[in-house]
Amino acid sequence: MKNVLLASVAALALCATLSSAAVAGTAGTISASYANDTNGGNGDLWNIDGSFTGMFGGNWGGEVTGGYHNLSGGGADLDIWNVGGSLFWQHMSGRLAATVNYYSTSDSGIDLNVTNYGIGGEWYASPNITIAVKGGGNTVNVSGFGGSADDSGGFAGGMLQFYAMPNLSLSGSVDYAEEFGGHVTSETAKVEWMFSESMPLSVYGGYEHADVGAGGFGADGDFFFVGLKFYMNGSNGGTLVDRQRNGSLGYIAEAPVLGLSTN
Repeated sequence: MKNVLLASVAALALCATLSSAAVAGTAGTISASYANDTNGGNGDLWNIDGSFTGMFGGNWGGEVTGGYHNLSGGGADLDIWNVGGSLFWQHMSGRLAATVNYYSTSDSGIDLNVTNYGIGGEWYASPNITIAVKGGGNTVNVSGFGGSADDSGGFAGGMLQFYAMPNLSLSGSVDYAEEFGGHVTSETAKVEWMFSESMPLSVYGGYEHADVGAGGFGADGDFFFVGLKFYMNGSNGGTLVDRQRNGSLGYIAEAPVLGLSTN
């Protein structure tokens, strides 16, 4: 998996040479990240994510996303794939989006498939403050060994983002998801810095605490994460705040994978 991550970083560099060809009204991101559970679980989560966003009439736009994730630890090693799409409305004061996300994983003959569907919105409360909320439902299917089970649940979350400088973002979020009688609650603090406007590559990192509960039992994890993200809004300059507010939907369209944020 580490070789895959290194390959993705090489892809980021390649995208830097292609960004000048970006089509007006379109944007995209490619990111690669790593998270480690330091709370005794010694789990590792590797992520590769991509998005493509475009406007197609008036204030209306669409976005497609996809990614690969590898979660290991506690004797398990899961390969998780996701794909999603959003329809959104954009205004100078914020955006509203309706999103569907699907992810799937298999292990030891058992298949897990999850579909999330919901709405999200972000409000640009000031030039350097963004407030975002999202929520919706999910359906889950587990199959294997000649049988299957289905369930439904929901998720909700909120984020506050502050741009200390045009290219430096500080954010905090709280997310909740439930299915099969269990739940995951996570709190995340994140810092992101874009160190070049003409070659818009950012580095980000932070901390996430996750509480998992099911059937009267509980567990928690403390994840520290770090990653790289390339913004493909074009190569003619633009700050981090400009690229995030006029590009990919980010937080309001993201469905946490197994309750964990991935980018």
